[in-house]
Amino acid sequence: MDVWFDSGSSHQGVLKERDDLVHPADLYFEGSDQYRGWFNSSLTTSVAINGIAPYKGVLSHGFVMDGEGKKMSKSLGNIVVPNDVMKQLGADILRLWVASVDYQADSRVSDPILKQVAETYRKIRNTFRFLLGNLHDFDPETNAVKHEDLQGVHKFMMVKLNELTNRIHEDYKSYQFLNVYNNFRNFCTVELSSFYMDISKDTLYIEHADHPERREFQTVMYEVLLSLTKLIAPILPHTADEVWENLPGQSEESVQLTDMPTAIEQGDFDGLKAHWNAFMSVRDEVLKALEVARNEKVIGKSLQSSLTLYPDEQTRELLEGTENLSKLFIVSNVRIASAIEEVPSEAQVFEEIAVLVEKAEGETCDRCWQVSETVGEQEDHPSLCSNCAETVSNHYADVE
Repeated sequence: MDVWFDSGSSHQGVLKERDDLVHPADLYFEGSDQYRGWFNSSLTTSVAINGIAPYKGVLSHGFVMDGEGKKMSKSLGNIVVPNDVMKQLGADILRLWVASVDYQADSRVSDPILKQVAETYRKIRNTFRFLLGNLHDFDPETNAVKHEDLQGVHKFMMVKLNELTNRIHEDYKSYQFLNVYNNFRNFCTVELSSFYMDISKDTLYIEHADHPERREFQTVMYEVLLSLTKLIAPILPHTADEVWENLPGQSEESVQLTDMPTAIEQGDFDGLKAHWNAFMSVRDEVLKALEVARNEKVIGKSLQSSLTLYPDEQTRELLEGTENLSKLFIVSNVRIASAIEEVPSEAQVFEEIAVLVEKAEGETCDRCWQVSETVGEQEDHPSLCSNCAETVSNHYADVE
């Protein structure tokens, strides 16, 4: 008799004998050596007895090798013990490593590989910390801005969040955990850290607590953090629960007791996506110009710079239809040159735009760090620009 007969008949002894279990099973999960073993014997016995397969789907995985791709062996001393990894790095990092590999093939694991995963985890955790830290005075019941009232870049971030949510839903359904890992990591590092969180600082730290744009940033950050926590909970359950304990406005005891988030559909955003995707392409070129100017010692920090942009006709329309360019580029001043102005020789020329980076005129504000010619205009706050002086006078007059 086949050595896998007793295991292969487990569907009969386990699923058929229990009213609270479904037959056939949703999934049989085993190593790639079981195609002629458990998978096959289960299929044979179930078809013979019940006329159907015992499972709706089969998922197989490879084997774990050492860092050089060799089979782990006590004699070689190359075994990585999961318990030791958990004691040193934590269970969530071990789980994140599992999600980060193509499990259908043999996977390598070693201390250097786990350290790389730990670095990714650190970036994810820092993203959570930043979002939580800037929601300290945010009540979703009273401070949230209605989704239909969100403007510009805030609506764009909600679109990106919707896209991420839909992608990760599909990735989970198809057991593509590597895609979950990559999509989640890229959203945290590219969409959030390198862009949205970066441009938010001037508003979150400088404007008064109830400033409309500050509340817009907080509303989007709240929705993003809420969705990210739920999306990553199956992979990082301990971290997700830690975030959940500090997330405002939640009644459930654990994120594990909530449903997966769904995309917040608000209409047709094709035009919005096209606008901001085109803007992000232009922004990349402006950032390159700023980096060159920084390397050439024209400026130090980007806030010390003043930009003059020489766009082609299509890019001009794009830029003129985008608000708060100085905040989006994180500079002190932005001027769009007229169509008849010639591009100076010191400007950096790209395909769609030329960028002239100069040192901004004026003094650095002690509060917002922007360079402005209005610094010192108000006697009560001689070290502040006019915007900061007005904010402090009107909203923080009693603060020592």
